[in-house]
Amino acid sequence: MSLRAPLPNLQPSLGLAGVGLLAAAPGALAQGGPPDAGAIALPEMNVQGQNPPRYRADDTPVVRLPTSVREAPQSITVVPRELIEERGATSLREALRNVTGISLAAGEGGFSGDNLTLRGFSARNDFFIDGIRDSAQYTRDPFFLDSVEVLKGPSAIIFGRGSTGGAINLSTRMPQARNFGELTLSGFSPFGLRATSDIGMYSGTVGVRLNAMATRQDIAGRNHVTNERWGVAPSVTWGLGTNTQVSLHFLHQSEDNVPDFGVPIVRGRPAPVSYNTFYGLAGVDRERTETNVMTLTAQHRFADGINLRNTFRYGNYDRNINATAPRLLTTITPTTNLSTVLVNRQPQVRRGTDTILQNQTELRAVANTGPLRHQIVTGIELGRETSQLTRFTSNNRPNATLFNPNYFQAFDQTLSVNTDADTTAHTLGLFLADQIRIGEYFEVLLGGRYDRFEADFNSLAGATGITTKLNRTDDMFSWRGALVFKPLSTVRTYFSAGTSFNPSAEALTLAANTATLAPEKNRSFEIGASWDVTQDLSIRGAVFRIEKTNARTPDPANGTLNVLNGEQRSDGFEISAAGRITRNWNVITGYTYLDSQITRSGTPTEVGKELLNTPRHTATFWTSYDLPYGVQLGGGFSYIDKRYGNNANTVIAPAYMRYDAAVAWGITDQLQLRLNALNLTDKRFYEGVYAGNITPGAGRTFILSLAARY
Repeated sequence: MSLRAPLPNLQPSLGLAGVGLLAAAPGALAQGGPPDAGAIALPEMNVQGQNPPRYRADDTPVVRLPTSVREAPQSITVVPRELIEERGATSLREALRNVTGISLAAGEGGFSGDNLTLRGFSARNDFFIDGIRDSAQYTRDPFFLDSVEVLKGPSAIIFGRGSTGGAINLSTRMPQARNFGELTLSGFSPFGLRATSDIGMYSGTVGVRLNAMATRQDIAGRNHVTNERWGVAPSVTWGLGTNTQVSLHFLHQSEDNVPDFGVPIVRGRPAPVSYNTFYGLAGVDRERTETNVMTLTAQHRFADGINLRNTFRYGNYDRNINATAPRLLTTITPTTNLSTVLVNRQPQVRRGTDTILQNQTELRAVANTGPLRHQIVTGIELGRETSQLTRFTSNNRPNATLFNPNYFQAFDQTLSVNTDADTTAHTLGLFLADQIRIGEYFEVLLGGRYDRFEADFNSLAGATGITTKLNRTDDMFSWRGALVFKPLSTVRTYFSAGTSFNPSAEALTLAANTATLAPEKNRSFEIGASWDVTQDLSIRGAVFRIEKTNARTPDPANGTLNVLNGEQRSDGFEISAAGRITRNWNVITGYTYLDSQITRSGTPTEVGKELLNTPRHTATFWTSYDLPYGVQLGGGFSYIDKRYGNNANTVIAPAYMRYDAAVAWGITDQLQLRLNALNLTDKRFYEGVYAGNITPGAGRTFILSLAARY
């Protein structure tokens, strides 16, 4: 079958791959060894033969490592654009349903946006765009993404601070040496509209691309909860196909939502109320964000295998939230009549601005020293981050009854400043990694990184006028080592070990009980393997342990202070498969088992308990089949086991299985109709979990989309 490179084909063999898969064609269809991650790709103008598997992305380069996903001695899951579109995902959180070992977390103290747990540890500050940190709070929309890469396990040699359980890297769509366009219009039930566009043009060695999105959606099964956002992501590249390229990318995204902090916890479980019960107040609950991220990248190829790249990033993130967290007013006993219970509408009111200014220089080189072949990546990272946050105290909101809260209850809100805090942090990072091939069967990965992280924190208490000034400087060295053994050309096995660290000011805030503490230290051990069952289907698996050896915990002698005397661990294994079973049958699936435990703590009731928000079992499955006449059928599920909302394990979020389905019809080569059914069985389930409240997931949602491409 022949693919015409300039015009994406909507026949079933290509299905929804469309523009994104053609963009990846030079790497995905390359024969022989994996591509050089630092190379400047030349456009593939005439591709013959069978389409590559839609869900397999082994040749994706790993940011700041000298390997592709196929070669990396680490568990990595790639969610390609084709899969995001097929499953009807309109947020990063929905896209991450394709990844196991991951679970959503709820807002605390006014936090919302993307917040999750990965392999048992919080990853709220471990989001990156093209390898540069993006830790602000907002709902990330995939309209400008080419793929999402989830790197599991400590990754400090790549990203610096944090990344205990792993990190999430978002790869953006960039200009290509071809002309193309795509417009998608979607309608949601119960009500919602979405429009996205992806337009690319080029002339000579200059390419431009424009991605745009507008969404307005009522959340199914949740009264009064709405999400509204729009965004644009223009980019331009000079020097396409030459040894020197300069690219400029800009992202703007605005949100105007009614935030959902869910229902209160009653007797350690979600309150037994109607699923659509909402405790917010009309005209009061609102969340607005403004995200602006500009990235300038210049790269030069000196020779085959030697590339230098410099990336400059400036980001500004504004956020204003006024939300209601429903909490019980009194203790509930087994004999309490729930119809008499009142709920405290606890105000969560914050306004803040975060900024990031970062520059990263990276050199990639391939060299031989005798019989050894080296793939090296080294570089330096300089950064300045700021966070200004004002917390407000609100006058008492009217209490609500547990079963029948009045959304339209009159309330005249007055606000006063509780605290006004600002933090300025500076980062210096130096990193080096070398993957050494030793003959035909062995490889060794050696890597190290030095980080200096300095934070100055100032806080003004609005009620007393007292100013608190704190500072903290940490110097840390992180390392990773791995041994790879390839007994067959289609089989890779590895053993790896590495470290990471969590400084007290990791989230750009400090407190009196943490400012004197050194970083928490983490170490990881992993044994894994991958098997290319066929050219189109791959299976990966790993057994791992992550240990936090000096977790922050209350001082038994003085509860107002913290000490580094706790221990936590997460043991587990995972297995996944991705690719094509037959010419028309694609599949991606995975399962992760996690056995987590707090092994030492200053709070005796926590010892022996499972880590917060860490399900033992998670599984995901999605498959699609291409039928004649341009018809494609798809379906699958995601499973999350029960998990706890506190370290004492007294608050439980129940397990759930969610089913999704899709059917698409390629009306012509350029026109496609798609129907997605999310939560097909209208399952009542809970996602974001916290000690005092829990957020229900969306009910059954249908999405009808029409896509036009040229």
